[in-house]
Amino acid sequence: MTLTPDHIGVDLWRAFRAYETAMFDRVAALGFDDITVADSEVLVEIGAEGRSLVQIAQARRVSKQAIQGQVRSLVDRGYLAVHPDPNDARAKRVMHTDKGMRLVTELVGVKRALHAEVLYMFGAEQLEMLRASLSSIADRLTSPKP
Repeated sequence: MTLTPDHIGVDLWRAFRAYETAMFDRVAALGFDDITVADSEVLVEIGAEGRSLVQIAQARRVSKQAIQGQVRSLVDRGYLAVHPDPNDARAKRVMHTDKGMRLVTELVGVKRALHAEVLYMFGAEQLEMLRASLSSIADRLTSPKP
């Protein structure tokens, strides 16, 4: 038995990790050097109108307590703010601060630049084929089996 896995999952994981590392390195170079993968997973769940802790926890499929700790850390670092929810007096609404919105804006730019680099590497036709293949893998693996 070999200890080195040889399957498509390894290739997908390596490509994703390379993309993720490049993204976080570039965001850090723009001054956001304290953002982690766990932070980004919370930040992407907060839209323009904000979300409640419960909504974020449900979207992340974790407990409200786990999200509270992550949100508290992002609040302490100035990326998020917590306000009373105008629709539910018992709930809190999590919103991006100005710093958090700057991070989101920079992330969009970084992702566009990474996309352009991959497009340059592959060319439009091959990149579209790759994207279709990846989409097909995702669809087939998440579809209910007969």
